[in-house]
This record gives sequence, C-alpha cells and structure tokens, in this order.
Amino acid sequence: MTSAVLSPLLLTPDRPSRLAGVLAALVGVCAATLVIYPLKQVTPVLSLGVLYVLPVVVVSMFWGLSFGVGTSVLSAAAFNFFHLPPGGHFALADDREWVALATFVVVAVATGLLAELARARGLEAEQRRQEADLSAEMARLLLGGTDAESALELAAERLAAAVGSASAAIALRAVDGDDRQLAFVLNGADGPIGTLLLPSTLSSAEQTRIGNRVVPSLESILAAAVHRTELQAEVVETAALRRSDELKTAVLRSVSHDLRTPLTAILMAATALDPQRPSSENVGEVREQVIDAATRLWHLIEKLLDLSVLQAGRAAPRLVWYSIDEVLQEAIEQVSLAAGAFTLSVQENMPLLKGDPGQLERAFANVLENAARYSSDKPVSVRAAAVRDRIRVLIVDQGPGIAVGEQERIFLPFYRAADDPERHPGSGLGLAITKGFLELNGGRISVESLPGRGASFVVEFPLVEQEYDSVAVGLGARDA
Repeated sequence: MTSAVLSPLLLTPDRPSRLAGVLAALVGVCAATLVIYPLKQVTPVLSLGVLYVLPVVVVSMFWGLSFGVGTSVLSAAAFNFFHLPPGGHFALADDREWVALATFVVVAVATGLLAELARARGLEAEQRRQEADLSAEMARLLLGGTDAESALELAAERLAAAVGSASAAIALRAVDGDDRQLAFVLNGADGPIGTLLLPSTLSSAEQTRIGNRVVPSLESILAAAVHRTELQAEVVETAALRRSDELKTAVLRSVSHDLRTPLTAILMAATALDPQRPSSENVGEVREQVIDAATRLWHLIEKLLDLSVLQAGRAAPRLVWYSIDEVLQEAIEQVSLAAGAFTLSVQENMPLLKGDPGQLERAFANVLENAARYSSDKPVSVRAAAVRDRIRVLIVDQGPGIAVGEQERIFLPFYRAADDPERHPGSGLGLAITKGFLELNGGRISVESLPGRGASFVVEFPLVEQEYDSVAVGLGARDA
C-alpha cells in the first residue's frame, strides 16, 4: 500500500518545492538527533550515526543529489555538535572520531547519489512504459479502425496527453514548422508519409526525447496503417471488379441466349421467304414471325436499358398525381396477352398516389408478365384496395409457387431458378426492374408463396396528403 502511494511521487518529473526540501532536511536531521539521545545509553554513540542516513536518502530521492549532500553535511554537523565528545561545540576529542565522521559523510553522500540514480532510472523506466503504452494505443487506433481521419485525431489527442503537450496533430502530408509549431517528419520505406505537429513551447529535452523515441515508433505504426489502407482499397477494388465480371458474365450468358432466339427466328423466317414467287400466305406468315421475334427483342433491349438506368442512379421519377386503377389497366395492355389472362378488381373511390406513372406501368407490366408466364394459361388475379394508411396491390398466379429459399433472390438481376431456362425462358430482369422502379416511387414489393400453390406478389404504397392540381392527375399528366 505504501509503495503504491510513494511510487507516483517518486517517478513524477516535477520535484517538490525547494522550501519543502529545506524543511524536510531540517525535520529529518532534528528527528534523527532526538532519537539518538535515548539510544546512546545502550549503544556506542559512533554506531548511531547511521540514523542520519535515512533523511539523506529521503531528501536525495525527492529533491535531488544537491539537497542530499546538504542534508549529509547538516547531519554531520548535528552529530558532531550534539553527540560526539566533548559536545556543545564543533570539536572532536579523539582523532578516530574524525575518521568516523568523514566516513559517515562519504557514506551519506554515496547513499544520496545512489538514491538519485535510482530515481533517474525509475523515471526512465516510467517514461519507457508510457511510450510503450502510447505505441500500443496508437497501433490500436490507427490499425484497428476504418475511419482514417477520426483515427488520426484520436491518436494525436492520445499522443499530446502522453508527452504533456497542449495539442498535437498528425498530417498525412508534408507540413513545415513555424514559430508556433514544431514539425517532425514521419518517414516510410519510400519517403515521407506524414508529419507530427507539436507546439513550439516544448523544452529541448522533450523535443530530443520525442524525436528519438516517439517519432520512430509512430513512423512504423503510421506506415503500417497507410499500407493497410492501401490494401483495403485494393481489396475493395478487386471485389468490385470481381462483381463487375460476374455481372458481365451473367449478362452475356443471359443476353446471348435471349438474343439468339429471336434473331434465329428472324433469320429462319427470312430464309423461308421465296424471293422469286412470294405468296401472300407465305409473306403474311413471315411477317408475323418477324414481328413476334422483333417484339421479343425490343422488350429485352428495353429491360436492359431500364436496368442500366436504375443501376446508374439516373432513373429519377417525374412525380405527378395518378390513379392506381389506370396504371394497372395500362400495364395489362402492355403485356398483350389473350383476353381473360388477367382479372382486375379495384376498390371504388381509391385515393390518388404521387409518383411516375410511366415507371410504374413498366414495373407492373414486368410482374404481370412474370405471373402470367408461370400461371399455366390460368387467369392471374389483380386486386387493389386501400388498407389503413396504404394502398395494396395483390397479384396472384396459379403456378407452381416459389421455394422459400428463392423468394428473396428472384428480385436479383439475371436470377432464374435452375429449371427456368427449360420450362419458362426469360431474361431474369423483370422482377429486378420492378423492385427498382417501385422503390423509386415510394413502394415496396414482396412475395408470399408455398410450393405447388402459386405465388402472391404484394405491392404497397404509402398514402400521402392529397394537395394537387386537378389538371395534373392521372396518366395524362405524364407529359406535363
């Protein structure tokens, strides 16, 4: 307990005041002088001079060697005056007492010197420990965080507190010093990597210590942090390139198949056309095949353009008030399937919504086309109603359903289940485009399904306060 209290006092770089040192020396010498009186009744007085060593050691440790030497001289004088014969004045009756007194002074001075040396070593060890703690803290901050700027600020604050400076800054660039700040260049393997800035009020001893012991450690840690940041940037870039390559591969794989089919149909139809004796029946058949293939090709190109615009963040909606009933009717007409493929039911007096009707038509057309493709020629139910503070559109097909593990992935670009290319050919773009356009217009889409029981796509829009111009309502306002 006592050592725990004394240790911070002994290792502090700031010594107590000189007046306190003088008082401590006087009190210590007086105490030792008084203690000798009862002890010299049972012990030879010459052997009791060792008691004065204690105040010499204490004063040397706290106030330095000069105070320790002064305390040893004062102790010798007190021992001579009060306890050595003849007593009462500074004189010795025996020459041997002179030798004993001189020996005592030498021992006292040597003890004070050792105490001062021990204190200096202790201070050195404490500084080394603090520097090691500082290095560990800066390594944790600079190597453990992701925000480089915040990490540098925290590391600078920690460094300023450790070296006893009012402020500090670490810059990842070359900065020149001036009258107000000192600049310590931080070098890496290939040259300067930064600058440590400290106030110019630091003493020359502190500047030397920082330059010799703090700066090299900081250089190593900062070089590792910079290298780590570069590696992270390379990893991110590599991951982005890998994702880009995967996307390109998926695009090429999907598009090459989907482009080949209509192009093959066009080429075969053109080849079957007799240029010498074309018949009206033959021309009409070829025309239908070419139009059908070209339409499929045009739809695929439209989807690719929609996806590229969404992924580039350039699909800003043109917000107008619209009717969900009209948007759904237009989307059904866009799909261009046989009559009766869809059954539409919309609640009466539906409130208007604000968004881009053109984008929403394409979004609903994609999800309707997907539902019809999987519904096995059975009608797809489309119902819209206001539910509390939302408008909900429910699109239900009668297909094979969607497995639980695929219900999130079907909204990813180019994703198709393993059996899709054989059973239900498609580009895998429609639902991804639907999700993108709906979210741009404040909506969201989810799917509920059990295998073998069809799939239900749920689209919801939040209701907003209807303050609108009656002219800019509905689909006719798209060009306003």
